[in-house]
Amino acid sequence: MDTDIITFLRLNYSLSSRTGNIEEERYIDVYEIQIDENDKESASLIGKVNVKLFLWELCIEDNYWVDDLFSQLDHNELGGLLFDYDTNSFKKEWQKEIDESFNSNILYLDRIEILPEYRGKGYGKLITKDILLRLNSSYGIAILKAFPLQLEVSHPNSSKQDSEWNTKMNFKQMEQDSNIAKKQLYNFYKKMGFKRCFSKSQIRQNKY
Repeated sequence: MDTDIITFLRLNYSLSSRTGNIEEERYIDVYEIQIDENDKESASLIGKVNVKLFLWELCIEDNYWVDDLFSQLDHNELGGLLFDYDTNSFKKEWQKEIDESFNSNILYLDRIEILPEYRGKGYGKLITKDILLRLNSSYGIAILKAFPLQLEVSHPNSSKQDSEWNTKMNFKQMEQDSNIAKKQLYNFYKKMGFKRCFSKSQIRQNKY
């Protein structure tokens, strides 16, 4: 990989907050990150990232009903795999990870999108590493679901199907075979140091 590309990327982190009775939003920091190619006089947008930080420690401090917080993850099955709603606590295997990390906040990598002409250059790895290092002191464990975005966008119920950005992303150019696409993405994150915590059968057994 050409190490010079490190100086060509600029990650613009944006975090918003508001006061008032916002319930679970108080305990979820949402980072919108725009990726610029910074080797030109005028930087051009080449990617977007969405990251969520679940502030479990603040929930405990405020005595907030935490199942509302983790229900925010249930749209992609992660909430019920992490959290036991009957006991209102982490599942045993995750509690061990939390105890060893000394920080119970959870960083969730929701979406990483890079325009077609900038793919295959190692940018995804650089971006992911920057996020994990930049927010390192804020979380104990980082999680994600390795689901290819092109499969999401191709779904007929996708609310973003016709957006200008998705047109630029040209998802149809990406691997459309579900099994191949998922394996490619899984292998990418495996090389980044992520490990599979649940088998496919475990995921299928959870109904949401």
